[in-house]
Amino acid sequence: MNATCGYTLEREIVGVLLEENPQISTNQIQEAGGGVVALILSVESARRMRIYRLAKELKFHSRSSTAQVVAVSMPTKGGTEWEVVPLSYLQGLADEAVSTKDQKRLEAALRPRV
Repeated sequence: MNATCGYTLEREIVGVLLEENPQISTNQIQEAGGGVVALILSVESARRMRIYRLAKELKFHSRSSTAQVVAVSMPTKGGTEWEVVPLSYLQGLADEAVSTKDQKRLEAALRPRV
């Protein structure tokens, strides 16, 4: 089994995305920022996600990609759930998670050892 860091991130043309995933509507894409190209973040395991890598990839796509929206899929007991969000919003969440994780590591390292 290939290591996927708990997720996969790929680009897709919005028309193809909508055609292959009827759970996503054109209105959701437009509300999140629209565009011709979207990123698809498929979360396989939230516990295994490498947040540093995700933040780095999102930062790269925000600078060099035409994608403005991210369609996020997560497996649930009832099937796959989709959420469409702006790329900038998801990048902010990932950056905040990295910052919080770094802060907790720093606090743990500075805690006095008894």
